[in-house]
Amino acid sequence: MRRIRNIVILFCTLSFLYGCVLAWIGVGAGVGIGTYKYVEGRLEREYPLSYSRAWDATNSALANLQISISDSTRGETKGTIDSVRKDGKKVIVSLKDRGQSVTTISVRVGLMGDRSLAEQVHD
Repeated sequence: MRRIRNIVILFCTLSFLYGCVLAWIGVGAGVGIGTYKYVEGRLEREYPLSYSRAWDATNSALANLQISISDSTRGETKGTIDSVRKDGKKVIVSLKDRGQSVTTISVRVGLMGDRSLAEQVHD
């Protein structure tokens, strides 16, 4: 309930300040501070790596964490790695080439998403 109230207050404030460039700059600065983005159980982060280097690094990270890969699909600009942890939780890693040596890597652990385990894979 409190979260909904805060969102409504934020929305009302921004609608009153619509057109005020300083308000939008402030909002943009606040959003850009976080390096991770957690959406629908997936933890995303952009890395300053080419797609092929990010793909190799992801496979190495999964091997180091002893997470076995069950399926892997690699395209020209995006790919997905399906794997399973020793405790049986599924780990899905998606990579997307953003161009200019930037790759977005998204990690989802389990059915609903486990943020702490996804952070562990990213680290």
